[in-house]
Amino acid sequence: MLTKESPLWKFVSHLFLSIDQFGNALAGGNSDNTISARIGFYNHHESPKNKVAGYWKFLEWVIDTTFEPVDGKGHCHEAYHNDAGEIFDGQVTQFFIVIAGVIIILTCIPIAIVLYLLAFLGIVKQKTIDREENLKRRFDYCNLQLLSMLQELNEHPNTDVNDPKVKESFERFKGRTSYLISVMNDGGQMETKI
Repeated sequence: MLTKESPLWKFVSHLFLSIDQFGNALAGGNSDNTISARIGFYNHHESPKNKVAGYWKFLEWVIDTTFEPVDGKGHCHEAYHNDAGEIFDGQVTQFFIVIAGVIIILTCIPIAIVLYLLAFLGIVKQKTIDREENLKRRFDYCNLQLLSMLQELNEHPNTDVNDPKVKESFERFKGRTSYLISVMNDGGQMETKI
């Protein structure tokens, strides 16, 4: 059985990830994002729930259906959460829609055939998402980002931290951090506010 710890699966998943990021770059997106994460972002976090364009829903359905044997439901939304620290381009272009559609259709059909066959044969199975481990990993990542900012400020003490753009970003960060602290202190039972 292939598991996420096996060397072969790590190789295959890294290969899929690089193809995904390359496809997103070809489609005019951030080269550090995957098509899946970009589609998850537009479907669940950029557009109001009742105003998601049909092509985003279609592309998400194609990709989610393709990866359901290994990822379960909601591959694109989970991909966004795994890539949420990235900067999404925030722009939808006809170029993206055409290129991404071609890339998605051409790659998802053979991938789906292989994954469904492997699942049928019992070689792969759906992964279980460990939300607590995901949150721990993201907090660790945030801590590394904060450490990097502190190091940068120490190495460049003449940086103007009162610059309006820096202040605006810091205030947004401070508000979200305060809210996150209140959610964590209340046991995570509050509705998430962005």
